[in-house]
Amino acid sequence: MAGTTVWSSGRRRASAWTRSTSRAEQRYREAVDREAAARTQLASEATRTARLDTVTEEIARVEGLLAETVAELQTQEAALATAEATYRQQEDHRREVEDLRRRIGEEAAGRRAEREALERSLASAEHERERLAGDFAAVNERIATIEAERETVERDIEQMDGQSSPLAERRDRLEDERRGLADKVQELEEARRGMQARKDLLDARRTDIEETPGSRFLREHKGRAVGLLKDLVRIEPGLERALVAALGSLADAVVYEDGGLALEDAHEGGGAILAIAAGGPVPLGRSGERRLLSVVHAEPAARGIVSTVLRDVYLADTVDEAVAMQREHGQSSFVTPDGMLIGPAVIHTALEADARLREIRAELQVLAHDLSATEQQLRPRRDRLGEIGEEVAFLREQIDAADADITSAAERLTSFERDLGGLRTEEELLRHRIAAVEDGEAAWRVRLSTIAPSAAEDLPELPPLPQSPIQIRVAVETLRRDRAHHDHRSAELRAERDAVAAQDPHAIRQALAEAEASRSEAEEAARAAEAACTVAGETRDAAAAAEREAADAEALVNRSWREASTELDRLREKYEEDDRSRGDIERRIADAERMLREGFGMEPAEALAELGDDDTVEGITKRQELVQRRLGLLGRVNLLAVGELGAMQERHDFMQRELDDVRAARRDLLELIAQVDREITETFTTAYRDVAMQFERLVAELFPGGEGRLVLTDPASPLESGIEIEASPGRKRVKRISLLSGGERSLTALAFLFAIFTARPSPFYLMDEVEPALDDVNLHRFLRLVGGFATDAQVLIVTHQKRTMEIAGMLYGISLNTDGTTKVVAQRMESASTEVSAVRMPQTEPVR
Repeated sequence: MAGTTVWSSGRRRASAWTRSTSRAEQRYREAVDREAAARTQLASEATRTARLDTVTEEIARVEGLLAETVAELQTQEAALATAEATYRQQEDHRREVEDLRRRIGEEAAGRRAEREALERSLASAEHERERLAGDFAAVNERIATIEAERETVERDIEQMDGQSSPLAERRDRLEDERRGLADKVQELEEARRGMQARKDLLDARRTDIEETPGSRFLREHKGRAVGLLKDLVRIEPGLERALVAALGSLADAVVYEDGGLALEDAHEGGGAILAIAAGGPVPLGRSGERRLLSVVHAEPAARGIVSTVLRDVYLADTVDEAVAMQREHGQSSFVTPDGMLIGPAVIHTALEADARLREIRAELQVLAHDLSATEQQLRPRRDRLGEIGEEVAFLREQIDAADADITSAAERLTSFERDLGGLRTEEELLRHRIAAVEDGEAAWRVRLSTIAPSAAEDLPELPPLPQSPIQIRVAVETLRRDRAHHDHRSAELRAERDAVAAQDPHAIRQALAEAEASRSEAEEAARAAEAACTVAGETRDAAAAAEREAADAEALVNRSWREASTELDRLREKYEEDDRSRGDIERRIADAERMLREGFGMEPAEALAELGDDDTVEGITKRQELVQRRLGLLGRVNLLAVGELGAMQERHDFMQRELDDVRAARRDLLELIAQVDREITETFTTAYRDVAMQFERLVAELFPGGEGRLVLTDPASPLESGIEIEASPGRKRVKRISLLSGGERSLTALAFLFAIFTARPSPFYLMDEVEPALDDVNLHRFLRLVGGFATDAQVLIVTHQKRTMEIAGMLYGISLNTDGTTKVVAQRMESASTEVSAVRMPQTEPVR
């Protein structure tokens, strides 16, 4: 550090001595320069007088040249002005002649161009007339071709309509037959449903009457008992009442094969008799007497019971015989075929059936017979309906195909009409264009005859091109530059003369002495600065050596410091790594201890005590990896599963209730929809029949000798069916509206509209220009129809027809004023037309 300080101070002193030496040298050089300048001025003082005379003579010579130049410049400028005036006059004259020649040439070119344009227009017009004539001929040819095709299509339409008419008539007959059959089938279906409902009711009532304690008990314990005893026993025909009398109340007994089941069910007996099946030999009867068991056939489960109950029961032909035999055999019982049982100390009379049950059975037999008869009547009608449906479907396909062909032909016919209209319009346009082209051609010929061919005309001679006074201009410009040069040279010489005359020899000598003194002082200062610089150099060398020694020592110290710093960083990093490893191990130990306590319920010390000699770190690590893999295969454990299950169960129950509500609502809605559909079907069917009837009447009224009707495309499904309108005016075989004329289609549409009005009347009717397409005859029929409606309702018609206005009771007109506003004009009609005097139209609005 001391060496560095010495070197720094030495370096500063050396720098100061260097700057001092530089300043001394600078002062010395400036003093030498001033001395040299003073000596130069002193030397030139000797030639000053001679130079002043020379400058004076040069000034006189230059001023003489300047005067000569100015005089000659004035002469040349006057000549230039005269020459310029002459040149401008010649140039203006030549320009006038050129303008005249140009105007004459432009007029001749214009006439020539106009004639050429007229000739080109005339040629173009002739070419256009020929082209238009060709187009006109082509249009006429196309018109003739389309008219021929239209006639062919019209004949095809008439032929196809004639072929489809028998099919339509056959379909109509089948439709009528199907409607009749459908009505009959519907009537039979309703009757069958009524009888079936009555039968179900009677069956339910019979079941209620016939139900016994045994049958009720058997129904409640179905699957445990064999059946009722009376159902397990059969007897020869004619002896049924004898069997019932012999069995008595045991006929309603419930037969069990297992006595244990019978004892279990006996607590819920409800008044029923329970019988347990038991086998045993059939007892021998008395000789010469007919036992009842000999004509009874029992199921295996009931044989023991029947044998026990009927072992002492014998058949007798009459009551007297039964009484006599019972007196003879007092321990036996005798039963007649009529159901009279004579036994020891008891007589069972014949059981008569309930009167209500007899009536129900009789009515059920009648209903069964009626249902059978109804089914027999329904079956052929249904078969016929199916056959009619298939045939109608086939006919509909045929008619639809014919309709498609007719519609296609009608579309082609409409296309022909549209093409003919366009071609006729094009023909008219071509005719007008040909006439316009011919008129234009005639006008161009007249115009062309008025324009004479262009001839060569005399043009005025063009004067020669005037020459500009270039030489005089150059001479004047040269004299002007000479005059400026002489003026500048004269000013320079005068300035030089004044500078030479102003110089002083005494001042120059004094300045020389001062410069020599300054030079001497500067030399002394320079020598002193050189000596100081030498001393500073020696000091600098010593300081440099000290600096090198200090730098070497500093480098050695810095290297040692860097090595120590590197070792310190290494030790710090190792300590931090060890600290992290220790923290990681402590965390893992804490996690393991927490897992032992929470997961296994063990203390860490106990777990360590249970480890054996074979439980090494490697073995425990392998077992851990195995357990981890197994846990990975099991997947993540959903700790919220229990709560989610409860929420999901609650959600499921809620959705189930909602689903039940939706199903109930759907069932109610379906019933409501079915009810609404039935009401709509009934309303639509009634309205359709009324409108169809009125339509047929109105078509016959509007088309004398014609006929029309409304046809459902799908009578079996009225709500989804379309309605076809068929109208056949008088003396026409067509029925499709598309084949009618515009007036006939309008009148058919009005007939349909008024059929709706008639079937479902309204207090007023508003119609907007419905009669423009009608001719006089059809208009008269329309007005007569309107008159009938006007007697019971208010009819408002927007019209332009005068005859429609004549039958009105009140007219309203809308007029447009000159200022753009509108005004309503009303006029009450005192008397209507005599032809339709009964018509009253309170309001009719003509639109103008």
